[in-house]
Amino acid sequence: MVILIIKILSKSRLFSEILTNNMKSLGVDIETISLDNSLKDQLKNVEILVNDSFQIDKSLIDSSPNLRVIHQSGIGIDNIDVNYCTSKSIYVANVPLANAISVAEHTLFLILLLAKNVRDNDSGSSFMKKRIPNLIGSELHGKKLTIIGLGATGIEVAKRARAFGMKIFGITKPPFSRKGLDKIYYVDNIDEPDKLIQYLVESDYVSIHTPLNNETRDMFGEKELGLMKKTAFLINVARAPIVNKNALFDALDQKKILGAAFDVFWEEPPNKDDKLLQFENFILTSHIAGWTSEAIESTIRIISNNLLRTVNGQNPLTIINSELS
Repeated sequence: MVILIIKILSKSRLFSEILTNNMKSLGVDIETISLDNSLKDQLKNVEILVNDSFQIDKSLIDSSPNLRVIHQSGIGIDNIDVNYCTSKSIYVANVPLANAISVAEHTLFLILLLAKNVRDNDSGSSFMKKRIPNLIGSELHGKKLTIIGLGATGIEVAKRARAFGMKIFGITKPPFSRKGLDKIYYVDNIDEPDKLIQYLVESDYVSIHTPLNNETRDMFGEKELGLMKKTAFLINVARAPIVNKNALFDALDQKKILGAAFDVFWEEPPNKDDKLLQFENFILTSHIAGWTSEAIESTIRIISNNLLRTVNGQNPLTIINSELS
């Protein structure tokens, strides 16, 4: 076993402690980076960096000349300059699948909040109020749900939505099989991204489960939101910039759609005075969809295994820039 300098850069003290203790039990030491001091100074000698939501750009990478591996603590790697890492022969690894069920459950939670017209305001949660006659909910049974991105999470959402009796459609990149749609993807139909428009026109709910990249940034703009039914809802538990923020504001303000529920935001944490937060029909949770004990346990297990492989001279199993392998 080679002794490497491993550091963790995380906003969660709990996550840092769990990973550090787990690796210590395996004979590997990890140092937690202080958020109160200069990151570049603390990264000068790092060889393996475990990161959650921090932006790892060219400047930060250049300040870490010994860096060999960046391990993201989730599936999304849009905050890491992967191309530059590849050019510097730095492996980038992520954690796929670990929180798919947690995020899927949270997605259905948001859909139900929208369907049942549950509101919250400064005077207290509507959970604690008597029924308000003018606020009427709706059933999910028979409603049309379009899932954007049929990866692990999207499929788990489809499984659960089927139990509610929803009609489910999938938009995802090929290759995919049209055989056994209800058994493989749990959807009634599946199409490629260029067919998205025709599904938006008919959907009651649209749920986003695709990574953020150059193709998906601003995927939902004025045109797409304008094509949705006025009674439709948009759910986003992926990345906020997949939806154009100004277009969403206009869609809610002008009642082009009935509402939206996000677990992600353009700036996290959001400014409490942000204009989107003023809408009663905009629900925001604080990027907690995948933050469950089960998901954390799976994440720690995958990261720990990859770190052990690295100190033993092997490559991580979940490398993104596989061309380095």
